[in-house]
Amino acid sequence: MAVVKGAPTVQDALAAALRAPSAHNAQPWRLSWLGTDTYRLWYAYADKLRADPDDRDGLMAVGAFYETLRLCAEHRGLRADFAESVRRHDAGIDLGVITFSPLVDTPDPLADAIAARQCNRHPYSPTPLPAGLARELESLGNILLPPARLVGLVLRASVLSWGDRRFLADLKDWTRFDDTAPDGMTLDCLRVHGTDVLALRVALAMPALPAPMAWLYAQRDVRLTRASAAMAVLTTEERSPTALFACGRRLLRSWTLINALGYAWHPMSVVIDQSTVADLRTMIDGRDPVAIYRVGYTAYPAAWSRRRTLDAIVTPDPEPQPVTM
Repeated sequence: MAVVKGAPTVQDALAAALRAPSAHNAQPWRLSWLGTDTYRLWYAYADKLRADPDDRDGLMAVGAFYETLRLCAEHRGLRADFAESVRRHDAGIDLGVITFSPLVDTPDPLADAIAARQCNRHPYSPTPLPAGLARELESLGNILLPPARLVGLVLRASVLSWGDRRFLADLKDWTRFDDTAPDGMTLDCLRVHGTDVLALRVALAMPALPAPMAWLYAQRDVRLTRASAAMAVLTTEERSPTALFACGRRLLRSWTLINALGYAWHPMSVVIDQSTVADLRTMIDGRDPVAIYRVGYTAYPAAWSRRRTLDAIVTPDPEPQPVTM
């Protein structure tokens, strides 16, 4: 295990940034200490999801981690500058180097809100979003769609997912049937209780669900889609590691802004992970979607997901090899 080094305030910012979001709560980010409050940031294949063959979710998660770290640092009077340096190696993909220094400018407006960023899987009010929030989300590269337009697509995507061996294998790997695991998806965060726990165990015991059973399991995603104020689709111009890293930063800012204004969000990634992504692309006039999520207001609180310790994600610097694209 690597020793976490750096000034106490830097370590505090790093520890706070562990709250960053990731698909399946896999936490695929790693840091390697390079000396003098400088760290290499990289994506670890050890936490790669089977349903993420092009590393979209993983690279976006690392981008979200950096943006979380940057905001956490500014909240503590620090800068966390990032110098891009993309390299592949056997353990994953380096994204760049983070260097901490004192903050001399005004903190980012979202710095005070980063600690409140949280996924909420409850039903939302269908009341339209405030015009100001909608404009800010659109400025971050999100396209807002009425939930009713997505219901059929979500149903098809969810049925396909429950019949997808990769999807179920990921669920089996990352579902935690307790509320204390430091990674993965715990039952309280998934809002799975009572007979739903048995239903989930049954699903995870099968390599893939037959179509009628998959349709039944898909109804929860359908209900949640209907119970939303809007569906937001984040798009990109291209899918290089650098571009996906940047998408993760924009997604994190979108979600932090939503929470800062008292609203909630919840990913519906199955639409992009399945062949339905082609239909979604057509729906948004040929733009390339990399994330889709519900937005709306709910008064119901959500459980906080757990995180690994800082010692668990600080590792020795891997041997890099030039990336070939």
